[in-house]
Amino acid sequence: MIESATLKDVAKEAGVGVTTVSRFLNNDATLKISSSTKEKIELAVEKLNYRPNALARSLKSGKTFTFGLVIPDFNNPVYSKIITGVEQALIEQGYDLLVTSDKRAEKKRSYLNLVSEGKVDGLLIASSKLNDEEIEKLNGTNIPYVFINRLGKGAKNYVIANDEMGAYKAVSYLLDNNHEQIIHLTGDIDTDTSTRRLQGYKKALVDRQLQVNDKLIIQTEYTEKSGYEEMAAVLQKGELDFTAVFAANVRVAFGAMAALRDFDLRVPEDVSIIGFHDITLCTITAPPLTTIKIPLYEMGMKAGNVLIDLIQNHSEEHKIVVEESDLIIRNSVKKLEK
Repeated sequence: MIESATLKDVAKEAGVGVTTVSRFLNNDATLKISSSTKEKIELAVEKLNYRPNALARSLKSGKTFTFGLVIPDFNNPVYSKIITGVEQALIEQGYDLLVTSDKRAEKKRSYLNLVSEGKVDGLLIASSKLNDEEIEKLNGTNIPYVFINRLGKGAKNYVIANDEMGAYKAVSYLLDNNHEQIIHLTGDIDTDTSTRRLQGYKKALVDRQLQVNDKLIIQTEYTEKSGYEEMAAVLQKGELDFTAVFAANVRVAFGAMAALRDFDLRVPEDVSIIGFHDITLCTITAPPLTTIKIPLYEMGMKAGNVLIDLIQNHSEEHKIVVEESDLIIRNSVKKLEK
């Protein structure tokens, strides 16, 4: 093995020109070489343990070969799967990932500063804070971007889940178990994910010829603390008749379960509950939480590949809705006797 192998070393080992190796490693879409030549270069890179000089690569191309990912906060375990999916897509194409949060981005005044300050070449945005005006401003730049798990008005590139269908499945499962008085703990109704999940909740009820009771729709802030406080407030007042809860995300569901426990109500014997998103913690709650699983890892990979395509091939708009969602049945829902 050659220490600190150079591009020239790789070219010599593979029996091709230096320019060919350089174009191949930089994912030049116009490069036409045989699969056997590609394999020779890959084997040479592996054998020589070749690592490109990131600084030199950046200076020569004027690019950072780094993408920025903006998430709402680092306390939400749901985003770990998205991050892992994005990272896998980028690793395969030789890009790095810089992850930041809404809070930090706001402190820096703008998501766009990540690009204008030369820190990243493009943006992956899972933020809930970007408003229509900022999206319009983003569209007016030449900055490549992709929304993940978020959809703002005017967004040109996005990878989102069919949140409405996922919520519809959740509420339908409760209805199948004879629950008709269902509290919906929503997220912030100003966010599109919350709006779509609320639409799914309402549609499931209407399709069963049930009336939507707005008093059973209670807004939260998508956190355990907010889920606990809103559920506790309902129980404290004692004004609502309900047998089940559909929480718009698992963090809210965890908080609601804690509140029910503190009010000496058992899940699912006294109140059934179902969440949205499936994470490891759902398997170790007491009882394990029934929830809707969205392919977050796959969404992250798709979004990463879309951004790479936007940058490398200057492609047009990508509007992807991932339809898959699975009902993961555990022990937090009880079938009521009719």
